Amino acid sequence: MANVTITTAANFIPEMWRDAILDYAERKFQLRNQVTDFSSMVSSGGDILNIPKVAEEAAAAKSAGTAVTYSAQTDGVRQLAIDQHHYEAKRIDDIVKVQESADLFNAYAKSMGYALAKKVENYLATTLKGNTGNNTDVATDNILLAAELRGGLEKFLDANHDYTDGETALYVNPKVYMQLMGLGEFTSANLRGDAVNPIASGSVMQIYGMPVFASTDWSEAGTDGTQIGTAFKKESLYFGQQIAPRVQSSYDIDHLATSVVADVLFGAVLSHAASSTACGVVNFLNP
Repeated sequence: MANVTITTAANFIPEMWRDAILDYAERKFQLRNQVTDFSSMVSSGGDILNIPKVAEEAAAAKSAGTAVTYSAQTDGVRQLAIDQHHYEAKRIDDIVKVQESADLFNAYAKSMGYALAKKVENYLATTLKGNTGNNTDVATDNILLAAELRGGLEKFLDANHDYTDGETALYVNPKVYMQLMGLGEFTSANLRGDAVNPIASGSVMQIYGMPVFASTDWSEAGTDGTQIGTAFKKESLYFGQQIAPRVQSSYDIDHLATSVVADVLFGAVLSHAASSTACGVVNFLNP
């Protein structure tokens, strides 16, 4: 039986890198899976996707013997630009030896997959935090009280958004997440009415019907006006990914190394103008 060499290994090494990096990237995606995804509509090309915004209509009264009146269309458009192209690249010496070390191979693949996913997640978080229409100030830095949370959710109802429909999520910074773990309203079994206690599970899970997530994309700095958390509807943010995390690799005989490049091309935009109260986004800010 012939030995596996750099030449023969070259056929399966790129496949191994691709599968491993994409696997780690998919594990890291979280926020991306909770927004409106138009990736299938931009996969064939084009750098701008025009998304119609159907205006809310009012039904008219109909009198006997009268003809109906046709209203003019006043639909708007939101433009989703596919303009975020990011990559992670490594040149790894003596790739066959790296393959022999599963721990080292996994470490490289994990770092590259996470780097791409984190870039996408951070961009989505930044876009959400750009909405100012329903900003809600908290009284104390990095403290989100139940009454303050309810005040923010009231703004959803004012805009005719149902935050209990299973398509609303709450993201907060880690400090706020742990602070919520200490609020009896959200941890006491007699108040929650379920058998899973966050104190035992280590996870807040749901508050007022919304899943709650901790993310470092929301700052703990305690700076005035910093967003410490965001509640948002799935329909409030449009996302399109033209190049899903893609991995390309080749062996460089001059360097006796394998070059591995992973990249992603995507874009995101709020469903309404940044100042709109109808967007379905509530940002909680430090005072």
